[in-house]
Amino acid sequence: IRNNAYSFGCTFADVEVDIALCKVKLNKIINVQDSGRLINPKLVEQQIHGGMAQGIGYGLYEELQIDPKTARVLNPTLLDYKIPTTMDLPDLKADFVEKPCPTGPYGNKAVGETPIISPASAIRDAILDATGVKFYVEPMTPQRLFEGFKEAGLI
Repeated sequence: IRNNAYSFGCTFADVEVDIALCKVKLNKIINVQDSGRLINPKLVEQQIHGGMAQGIGYGLYEELQIDPKTARVLNPTLLDYKIPTTMDLPDLKADFVEKPCPTGPYGNKAVGETPIISPASAIRDAILDATGVKFYVEPMTPQRLFEGFKEAGLI
């Protein structure tokens, strides 16, 4: 019988929401991962930072726009497709639960995918906590925030 070494993680986000301008400022974010034994802790931390940046992009910026009539991508370059830069990100904090896994090589687990999963949800829940408005579509762009805040009667 083979056993997989499942890895887990979670993210906590602190945001500031400007309702009038429909903008979200990400103040702090921390991602905690259970990655088993850390063979190279600094490398794992950097892997988590990359995943967090991608998750933040998914939650706040990145949206592939497609023309419904022609199926043509309307934002095919990085000039039009917004991804977060270092200027858009707060200090990224990574922390670990280091419990060696008996089924993983050298007691470690994967850390490639798990850090990208939860940042967008953490940001969404922080916006909900700050405003009482829940969003079901990402990214949470100013346009979507405007629509949600207007529907909720905040603007």
